[in-house]
Amino acid sequence: MDLTLDILQDAITNLAKKARKDSIKRRQRRNLSVPAAKWIAPAMIKGRQGYALSVVLATVGCSHAISEAGGCTMCSYLLDGTEEHPTHEQLIQQFEVALGKLEEKPVPYSVKIYTSGSFLDTREVSIIARKAILEKIGRDERIEEVVLESRPEYVSDSLMHEVKSILGDRKIEIGIGLESTNDQVRSLCINKGFTLDKFQEALEICKTHGIGIRAYVLVKPPFLTERDALLDSVSTIIKAAEMGITTASINPVNVQSYTLVERLWRSRDYRPPWLWTVVEILKQARKEVNHTIPILCDPVAAGKSRGTHNCGICDSSIIQAIRSFSLSQDLDVFDDLSCGCRNLWEHVLTHEDISLVSHL
Repeated sequence: MDLTLDILQDAITNLAKKARKDSIKRRQRRNLSVPAAKWIAPAMIKGRQGYALSVVLATVGCSHAISEAGGCTMCSYLLDGTEEHPTHEQLIQQFEVALGKLEEKPVPYSVKIYTSGSFLDTREVSIIARKAILEKIGRDERIEEVVLESRPEYVSDSLMHEVKSILGDRKIEIGIGLESTNDQVRSLCINKGFTLDKFQEALEICKTHGIGIRAYVLVKPPFLTERDALLDSVSTIIKAAEMGITTASINPVNVQSYTLVERLWRSRDYRPPWLWTVVEILKQARKEVNHTIPILCDPVAAGKSRGTHNCGICDSSIIQAIRSFSLSQDLDVFDDLSCGCRNLWEHVLTHEDISLVSHL
């Protein structure tokens, strides 16, 4: 059995590397003083309505994706990166440009810092730039919540001490793409490159410093049926909550360019998750998980063929309900949702693994 898994892992890694090669070829030169992306959205911050700034710093890219591991099967964030190493000053300026978007919004603020890989990886963000960015946040009393995205291998005791000492009593979370608590799903379906034990190790380090963990949960990685994806996501949220995460962020797969997932999608061997699946995951998980742990979902490309979608008729109302739930955590927002396509979705859950099903 182990030999079979090794063969499968090698095959997935090689396919991911081939897709990664195409992605790297298409990276474009960019203005390194401007972030790759930035956006603002309403958010609940320490129990109050506020605004969250998300900023994607333009860096050289995820070390896992660039390595011989080939990166994750669904991720094309290397396209947000650059072949050049930004200077300290450029990275700091990228953050300042993004922070300026909050000026006219009412407080409180949340700031979420992403790269195409890990904010805590010094290969992407230098120590000088990292400290300067954290210190800017530390001096801004309007910012009450901070999320720093990273793979677990970059979480260390000394680094969490630094983060905590600079940011103080704010709510701090390290966002980690756990994706699934099932090691085989994370390895074979996602090619994530770390184990559940490594995630647990990072979580325990963060706990020691009073820092939370925001676990990103991937809905429907490739090679899972719709039903298996639903069950895996619910199980992951529940188990991660038992492990001690402070927030669960649910991310339905969206088909990104130059990825293994896109190749499967183009050959009609993959369909992004149904919106009904996302709703069911939120409903089941919210009933099982302590309400002190928010369960969030703001799906990318929702309602489009490359993102989580239904039939096209009911999509907008369901997407709005999902986003309303993320703010309120109130399951009542799902009570009045209905559409004829739900019958097809239920058929998919039952029969997908034994028959051809609609790619609606």
